[in-house]
Amino acid sequence: MDKRIALIVAILILHVELEASVPDRPVAGSGAALGFAGMPINSPWSVFQNQAVLAWQDNYWVGVHHENRYLVKELGLSAIAGIIPTSTGNFGVNLSHFGYSQFNVTRACIAYGMKFSDKFSAGVGLNLHHLQIAGDYENKNAYTVEGGLMYMPISKLTIGAYVFNPTRSSLDEQQSMPPILGLGVSYFASEKVMLALQIDDNTETKPAIRGGVEYSPIKSIAVRLGYSSENPQGLTVGFGWSIKQVQVDLSFGYHSVLGYTPQLSVSYCFAKQKVISHEP
Repeated sequence: MDKRIALIVAILILHVELEASVPDRPVAGSGAALGFAGMPINSPWSVFQNQAVLAWQDNYWVGVHHENRYLVKELGLSAIAGIIPTSTGNFGVNLSHFGYSQFNVTRACIAYGMKFSDKFSAGVGLNLHHLQIAGDYENKNAYTVEGGLMYMPISKLTIGAYVFNPTRSSLDEQQSMPPILGLGVSYFASEKVMLALQIDDNTETKPAIRGGVEYSPIKSIAVRLGYSSENPQGLTVGFGWSIKQVQVDLSFGYHSVLGYTPQLSVSYCFAKQKVISHEP
């Protein structure tokens, strides 16, 4: 086996505790700095984590994301996403690529979300996963489904739920994609402070608790701090900045053994954004 592949496999085993698949689903934007708690946040970037958020997006939107996991270039993850609103519901598309030429996973998704009331929405997504390993290894493909719910009982509180791969599709015996169940809340304690908390369980390792706080001293700036108890584990910090229709989010994750993971997300909304906050 190529030495680089051996190194990547060793890091992944430590990173995902032997069971979960290689990462191909980014947590981008504000969620990356909030302990990777993106699922309950009303942000376009949450399309990677909860398709129900699509229903609350009113404008065409596109974003790009890149992260350099543990400052190892072979563990880079890049993604692009877009949102297409319609009169009955909204479509989302995203594409992510993890790894390098000798070992990589590509994931393509098409999703749809719609409102059922002024407080409740649901969404569903269909994914194609492609695993490529150089040499004599056979490329693998797999299809998965995922879906989410979002409920806003009051304007300051958002509750989200999520399920991934309930049919237990798998690339092969060594690259499993265990089902994931998630539940989270985000709450605006004031006009300047948002709290986020998420619990998710991949059904094969212990549940992860993720959360963080976002502080916006002015409407165009946000400062974020978070922590994740499991994959990926560690402290997170970051900030967001918006100017007209452009949104920039920079974050850093820190693992006590594996080191730092910088992440950068840049997006463009084809209409004037109200504020940087995610409150509906």
